[in-house]
Amino acid sequence: MTQARQVLDGGADIVVAQASEAGGHGGGCLTFPLVPAVADLAARSGRKVLVVAAGGIADGRGLAATLMLGADGALIGTRFLASTESLIAPTAKARVVSASGDDKLRTKVLDIARGYDWSDEYSGRALVNRFSKTWHGREDALIAAGADERRRYAAAAAAGDVDTALVFAGEGVDLIHDIEPAGVILNRIVTEAELALAQQFD
Repeated sequence: MTQARQVLDGGADIVVAQASEAGGHGGGCLTFPLVPAVADLAARSGRKVLVVAAGGIADGRGLAATLMLGADGALIGTRFLASTESLIAPTAKARVVSASGDDKLRTKVLDIARGYDWSDEYSGRALVNRFSKTWHGREDALIAAGADERRRYAAAAAAGDVDTALVFAGEGVDLIHDIEPAGVILNRIVTEAELALAQQFD
């Protein structure tokens, strides 16, 4: 909540309440307590501030839930990785589609391999692969391996080798079953959310 207060105090017009279910880097708060807390904080600011939920939202039910929690909308990442227009490698898209909820890991080894120095409180959520299995829990050894391991990792990433290169993904991967155009995905999410909300308040 400290960061939400900071951006509100700084005059932000939009606050993204990114929960720990999100892919990539993030903190430890969960969607269900985080979103309403940020929405309440934004309301108390006395300004019209949009609150956008992020983390584990991959279908219309998730969008409807976040709206009920007080969000004005959702920032959806992982679902759109598996879209026709996504710029990630085809092998990475296929990996997102084939992944299950058991295939994720929060780790720092992927940042170490890329030479990034993120704050210790922000690990990255990615799909488990051979590289993360080898080095997770052995971060000091990976650092000691140095430039040679970073070069090997960079070459694998350039080749689309997802056994080595990272694929950031959130908790919503169990809800992703195919690669579709982004417009189709968006229309379905909105339609599902409208239906879910109408059923609740009919």
